[in-house]
Amino acid sequence: MSNPSGFSDFSFDENDDKVGKKTKQFKGKEGETYRVSFVHLPIDASGQPLLDGKIKFTGCDRHYVQGVGYFLHKGPEYAKLAGGAPKQAVATILVVWPTTDKKGKLNADAFSKGEGWQVMPWVFSADRYDQLKRRHEEFPLNTNDITLACTDSQYQKMDVSPCKDNLFRKLWESDKERAKAVAKAIFDEVQNVAKGLAQSIARDMTLDQIREKLGGASASAGPITGATSEDVDNLLDNLIE
Repeated sequence: MSNPSGFSDFSFDENDDKVGKKTKQFKGKEGETYRVSFVHLPIDASGQPLLDGKIKFTGCDRHYVQGVGYFLHKGPEYAKLAGGAPKQAVATILVVWPTTDKKGKLNADAFSKGEGWQVMPWVFSADRYDQLKRRHEEFPLNTNDITLACTDSQYQKMDVSPCKDNLFRKLWESDKERAKAVAKAIFDEVQNVAKGLAQSIARDMTLDQIREKLGGASASAGPITGATSEDVDNLLDNLIE
């Protein structure tokens, strides 16, 4: 059960199905082609998506350090610690549609059943954003899907091509109840993913937190005192005996 604070209440086997689960980011696999709709849209006063609204993106300057991961750039000390200048990253949210082959052909059977789709955050470079912006100017992403043909898994190189129609929009505007229900399920999942979109790009960390991740103790950190878990277990064992 959700509450206004943003926390959720649950117990064992009751509303705990998402505990420990992380949202999987979209990553292309070399030789595979994906069909996607851009679904991170503004919402009107009644909570409905504005299908013709401006697609939303989140961006930041970030660093990457082995053993720490991606973290926000918050000044010269962060660049010094990371050993270089930050890079800009951008994220949005996609629906990745089910396909039947590596060429990105839509799986019409799964689509008609409302199955096989995935809502995923997509994190990419500023150069990719510029490429998408150019595609959008010619083939608006509010009314067209795109295909992403991955040519390099490691560096996530992709050829971007427009598709006729926007499948999410088709579902949302359909007069069929089943289609509307699928669109609503997708939209609800988009809202869930949106809550953690910023964290998909980079973590907001202090310099001390980064140093601790790297194995160097914070200057302000004191030793951890008190019984460890193992000590407590031994005490309990003695009591039982």
